[in-house]
Amino acid sequence: MMDVSEIRPLRRLGRLVLGIVGLYLLTQMIGRIMRRLRPGLTPLRAIPSLNMPLRWKFFGTPERILDRAGISPGMQVLEIGPGPGFMTVSLAQRVSALEGGSVTCVEIQSEMIALLCERLQTAQVPNVEVLQGDGRQLPFQEGRFDVVLLIDVVGETPDELALFRECARVLKPGGVLAVTEQLMDPDFRLPKTIRNLASKVNLLDAGRIGWPWWTYTAAMILTSPRHTALVSIE
Repeated sequence: MMDVSEIRPLRRLGRLVLGIVGLYLLTQMIGRIMRRLRPGLTPLRAIPSLNMPLRWKFFGTPERILDRAGISPGMQVLEIGPGPGFMTVSLAQRVSALEGGSVTCVEIQSEMIALLCERLQTAQVPNVEVLQGDGRQLPFQEGRFDVVLLIDVVGETPDELALFRECARVLKPGGVLAVTEQLMDPDFRLPKTIRNLASKVNLLDAGRIGWPWWTYTAAMILTSPRHTALVSIE
């Protein structure tokens, strides 16, 4: 049996651990509340955390996320807010230039664009176009893309509805808006929020893959007046 002198250090250690965990949770809560009140772009200092091995292990690799989004060769895909391009290389390889697939990236931060272009050049993928712009005002004609990807992006914009409206506008009839959200993102949005935004721009809910409180990909489909069947990407 342990005596009192041995138990006390363990109690102190336990209190210290609980205090650290509690402080972390408190700062996370405050940070998320502030981000809700003042949405903002992902800062450059956050880039290392975006590419941590633990992120891919616990929240899904780029390949798994692309599987959930239904990305296949030959597609014309728009990725809004790619940041430094942690998903973009895998995306470009998946749609395949040889199959006629292409990726268009719209990123608002010039610093992120520089990092993205450097990554694309290193990977030597030829089928990616990078544009600086705002997802709420896309420089494309209607009905251009098969898929629009939003990965941990929705909560960063101060006008989420305008973003969804533009996504719907540039989708082809039957095209898919695929939204991936991960709890590690301080701007995390629950599936209900995504569905509500989609319904306001006449996108139909086509299902969700993943855990709504951890990480998931939701698909919404643009239907033409003559296309009323619900199509799932699962």
